[in-house]
Amino acid sequence: MTRSRALKRGLCRLLLLVLALEALVPAPAPAAAKPRSKSGAAAPQTVASGDIFDDPDLEKERAIGRRALEQIERQWPLESNPAAIARLTMILNRLEPHMQRRIPYEIRLVKTEALNAFCLPGGFIFFTSGLLDLLKTDSEIAAVMAHEMSHADRKHSLRMAAEANKVSIAALAVMLLSGGAGAPILLAQVAQLAITNAYSIELETEADRLGLEALIASDYYSPTGMVTLIEKFMDQDLRQPIRDYGIYMDHPTSRRRLEAVLKTLRERGIPVRRKYPLGLLRTGFQETKDRIDLTVDGLPVWGGKKTLAAREALTKAREALDADLQLELAPYDLHLVGDALYVGNHLLARPTEGMDGLDGFREKLLVALNAARRKSPSAKYFQ
Repeated sequence: MTRSRALKRGLCRLLLLVLALEALVPAPAPAAAKPRSKSGAAAPQTVASGDIFDDPDLEKERAIGRRALEQIERQWPLESNPAAIARLTMILNRLEPHMQRRIPYEIRLVKTEALNAFCLPGGFIFFTSGLLDLLKTDSEIAAVMAHEMSHADRKHSLRMAAEANKVSIAALAVMLLSGGAGAPILLAQVAQLAITNAYSIELETEADRLGLEALIASDYYSPTGMVTLIEKFMDQDLRQPIRDYGIYMDHPTSRRRLEAVLKTLRERGIPVRRKYPLGLLRTGFQETKDRIDLTVDGLPVWGGKKTLAAREALTKAREALDADLQLELAPYDLHLVGDALYVGNHLLARPTEGMDGLDGFREKLLVALNAARRKSPSAKYFQ
């Protein structure tokens, strides 16, 4: 069993035990909010939509989530990382207006190598430090955030727990908050659903769909981030097939969800451009005393003597690559016509005195493209 899987299963078992023991003693009165967690980590960030909730169901959800939250924070160390929390909060702030309900979400960062994120009822969102290390761009983080917010927005963990116990959500809430003998077991069930992301494929697909809509509506993040996120977990699964990845738990299900996301983007007329959420095919300049080169992901692809004409040619080529060089570009779309090199129908470069030939430029671009594509082997770039 891997460290990630053992950690999550151990936590769920411990939650169940602690909550069951709590049933034997009277519940304490609600405590005032504290500025810092028991671990000494910085206070979690909250996106508040007002101090008074108009939705009585949301008050109950918050009460349920807060009870599970207390146990999780006792067992999982929160990480004090103000920069990471601020980054997550900024992303959440941009997505929150595009959810159906106004929920005062709260962010927690957990220090563990496990690759996971989850959201408790009422909007308590957890990210692991291991997941943030894997996701390099805000677009991919936003894809996870929107997905987890959607779970809370549509009450997914409560819906599944209610269905499993053959009761309505309203009845489940009464049972959870009653303080009766069965409440701790039900609470542990809801917490386990959230932590392990053991949702049905229908609910996961709904969270993907609603999360994708939020990404599109926010206009801050590349919707392709949802595509590269799923592909990234599929890649990790290929490298370490016994590892448990929480938010994307198995390869066949991920493939089905990926196809649904791609279908939505096609129907909306949104092109899939993976380089932005992956942070790949980044251009730059590399200079020595006598030479200047244009680079793609650090690989020199075209250059020559350091002259004004060379710098101008490289600057124009860089602008063209930034706009048109995509991971989804077919090799034949990078082609020579007469004495000019094109990317699709757009001019990339013409011969320039003192510069390398365009044949070599094209070949080095293909090398850079192939190197970038190898970093995401699950992606089907030309479908």
